[in-house]
Amino acid sequence: MRKIVEQYWSGVARRLQEEVETFNKLIGHAGEQGRENELSLVRLMENLLPSSVGVGSGMIIDSAGGVSKQTDIIIFDSANQPSILAQTTQAIYPVENVLMTIEVKTTLNEEELKDCAEKQRIQASLKPANGTPSPPMAVLAYNAEEMLSTIAGRIRAIDEKLRPLALCVVKPGILAGSEQVIMGGGKDDYIVGLAALHSFDAQGDRIAGNWQRPDKSERGRALIRSGVPYPVARETMRNESRILGEPGRALLMFCSVILDSLTSASALPQSTLKYYLQGPARELVLL
Repeated sequence: MRKIVEQYWSGVARRLQEEVETFNKLIGHAGEQGRENELSLVRLMENLLPSSVGVGSGMIIDSAGGVSKQTDIIIFDSANQPSILAQTTQAIYPVENVLMTIEVKTTLNEEELKDCAEKQRIQASLKPANGTPSPPMAVLAYNAEEMLSTIAGRIRAIDEKLRPLALCVVKPGILAGSEQVIMGGGKDDYIVGLAALHSFDAQGDRIAGNWQRPDKSERGRALIRSGVPYPVARETMRNESRILGEPGRALLMFCSVILDSLTSASALPQSTLKYYLQGPARELVLL
């Protein structure tokens, strides 16, 4: 049968996407849309992380006078004097207390990828006085309107030193990062893939390497399978290249990467989430 954790996160992804899309339709101002999209992810992170880890936004500084750009989401050690209030709505975080940052984008495109790369460049230049590495950056986008091959090409075009630790596009379900980080093993090659919807056997278990694709007669940007809508993605312009994405699984894998990274930084105990992402549940269609 479908695993309980996977089913739950399928609902989480749909709810997150619906919340973002509804707000964006109601509010036309891009700045307000972006901030609300950040807050939606903040609420998700706050529910996922223990109280010893804080979630905020603002700028990061180092003792040599370096300053990051405004950062959407800052995950920090809340037990060690994490922030110095700069004003009522913004905080400054010493780099020594920052564990990870996440940039949030409504729609991933070439311009937004360049913005993330520039923020990564500045963040990587900050020097923690305690000798630890600068905190890693991840990227989460809610949508991507281009073909899968185009998106993959844009991600691979980012300078190797400026690529995010992990990148997720919830709709249609794209994941990028080193194979070791995303798949939990393998080479250190940077991969881009789609968390596609598997076919399932009679017991409801995933069939490894077997993906659900629309029939020729099926049209639309989303199709219903077992009562759940799944986005239709195109690998190329050819009609037979269409494939169903699984946003919930992509989001679940992205969050697993975040937790594993925090575990590596000794900020969290070993995450149990990865035990619920085994075998076919970690498969991607490489782009």
